[in-house]
Amino acid sequence: MKSIYQNRTEPFTIRITQNNSYAPHLHREIELFYVLDGEIEITIGSATQILSAGMASIAFPNVAHKTHTETSSRAILVIFPPELLPDYHKEFSSTLPASPFVTAPSDPKRLHHLFMELLACQEGTAFKASPALKKDGLLPVKSYLALILWLILSDIVLLPGTTVSSDICEEIAAYLNGHFTEPLSLSDLAFSLGYSKYYISHIFRDSFGCSYTDYLNRLRCEHAMGLLMHTDLSVTDACYASGFNSLRTFYRSFAQVYDTTPGKPHAGA
Repeated sequence: MKSIYQNRTEPFTIRITQNNSYAPHLHREIELFYVLDGEIEITIGSATQILSAGMASIAFPNVAHKTHTETSSRAILVIFPPELLPDYHKEFSSTLPASPFVTAPSDPKRLHHLFMELLACQEGTAFKASPALKKDGLLPVKSYLALILWLILSDIVLLPGTTVSSDICEEIAAYLNGHFTEPLSLSDLAFSLGYSKYYISHIFRDSFGCSYTDYLNRLRCEHAMGLLMHTDLSVTDACYASGFNSLRTFYRSFAQVYDTTPGKPHAGA
């Protein structure tokens, strides 16, 4: 079962991504996008922007984001944990961008050069921070990354604010992954985890980037899709086995997630 919250096993990634379209998700790492060519629509939190060549974005820890590409595009994707650059701890722990997009870099040539040099360090790979890398291999990466961050953060406005703790996001995601087929209101979730329902609602809005109901229905729809693809259950049985209490709600939610109505998918669909 997929979750909007990602507990990544590869804490550090540098690679080129082509024609990137990715569903809403969040994680404890920082994520950078730098567009090389084409256009990519990126949503971070509640802000959406179409980025073209030379533009960049930054998603702070535990802020939901997604990408969508209509035509051919290439971008450099960088994902790294905050502790990789401790000098930026204050920025990532106590501020949030007024806008997470850099559409008119103050030094575009330097920003492009630094991203290309960073890519050259580990082109086309995602690697784990082994002891050897921590000693020597990450030094040039950290140097280029620190310069890139300095340029990006200089081009955006940072406002006082904090992102939600990774522990709370993981706790919410884990509980829902284990209980989404059960009748589960926002009040039920809050009571089970020991928080107020208003605080949980705030976390969904500001970190998960959606309402509690939308998140829960997405989990249920993904489960129903799996049942329809891999079992002989009917649409009605898959609906109720996934936690929905009415076919009407199931059809509406399924259409919102997949832009189609539920049915028995063809093999290989």
